[in-house]
Amino acid sequence: MAYKSKFNFIYERDDGTIVIYNTYSKALVTLDKSEFAQYEALQFDDLGIEEELLENGILLEDNFDEVGFLKYCHHLTQFSQSSLHLVLALTMDCNFACPYCYENRRKGKMSGEVQDAIISFIEEKVRNGIRSLDITWYGGEPLLCPDIISSLGNRIRQATERSNCELHMYMVTNGYLLNPELVEMIDLVGVTKVQITIDGLAEHHNARRHLKNGQGTFDRIIENLRLFEEYPVRVDIRMNVDNENCEDYVGLQKIIESLGNPNIVLYPSPVEDINPDTVNEVSDFMTFDQFESFVCGVSKEIEVSSAATTVLDDRYCYCQAETENSYVIDELGNCYKCWDQAGRTETSCFNVLDVGDKNYPNILKFLGRDPFNDEKCGQCTFLPICFGGCVFHRINTGKYDCGFTEESMKRYLEGAFFKD
Repeated sequence: MAYKSKFNFIYERDDGTIVIYNTYSKALVTLDKSEFAQYEALQFDDLGIEEELLENGILLEDNFDEVGFLKYCHHLTQFSQSSLHLVLALTMDCNFACPYCYENRRKGKMSGEVQDAIISFIEEKVRNGIRSLDITWYGGEPLLCPDIISSLGNRIRQATERSNCELHMYMVTNGYLLNPELVEMIDLVGVTKVQITIDGLAEHHNARRHLKNGQGTFDRIIENLRLFEEYPVRVDIRMNVDNENCEDYVGLQKIIESLGNPNIVLYPSPVEDINPDTVNEVSDFMTFDQFESFVCGVSKEIEVSSAATTVLDDRYCYCQAETENSYVIDELGNCYKCWDQAGRTETSCFNVLDVGDKNYPNILKFLGRDPFNDEKCGQCTFLPICFGGCVFHRINTGKYDCGFTEESMKRYLEGAFFKD
């Protein structure tokens, strides 16, 4: 006897067709009203329909515990020892003075002692079986420390090559300090993807992302993007979108396209007010539905991805912060679970100089959460694509970070499966 998946999202299209999308299997089927009545009653005149629904995870055999298996995969991912993800904040200092910045802007850069400890930390993890290492150079502004990126990056590469451990390197930078020598160094050290934030066209961007003396940065960043023409480095341009600057998106996309480099890709990200002790007076925040409506409108003119496209990800945690082998390390050696905690020492889990002295309450805020037993999340159709949402957001706001609504899911499915 088969039973219906708990994760079937169902709606009726204008033509009367019934759509069933399973958020776990990521399969979509369409039924007419007669077929849907058979699904509802679990009595099928055509056994071929039942077989198709079983193949796509819409129906399940009664001896299979769907939620139990999802929970099993979630915990396997959380505590896997096969990979290590480190975000290295080489300095909390920055050449920008963005009014909405949440970080602790203390001076100083990562010491040789902390760098040595990071290498020891990585080598210990490699000995214990990791086979994949992700490194993200971060800050503050990491390009204030190019010497550390070069020397520490080469040491990390040597450590992984000795053990046949796969290495991936990324960078988050504001892009202002880039020059031919730094772009060459980035490529030589092995960075394959760079993220740069541009907050709209010049007027909006310069009001939000300017130098400490107030000077705008838009024109120089755009010009610096040309430096990547001869390098196989993907450059993701993140535009922080709110109700004030969203109309700049299409214009910025046209500027990016004019550079003629297919490796430079623009994507929007909604501005979020999730740090209660940080005042953000420059953003008119969008709700999730407003952001999805914005994406839907823009996609009529240009190709654009939305937050909802993550429904196709085969992931078992909301983000890497919920996995045991993922940390953000600041210049003092403090290790955090989330990027947004970097520099806030009270949220540190341990220091890489003394990995045995752990702050378990801070660790358990991320690794101790069980969305399956949560009163709201445990009953939600979107659980396999959300897993309880952002832990950091929940900690700071006390609110659920629900990434999907029925309307936004309908918009996504209509665009992804019925656009033609």
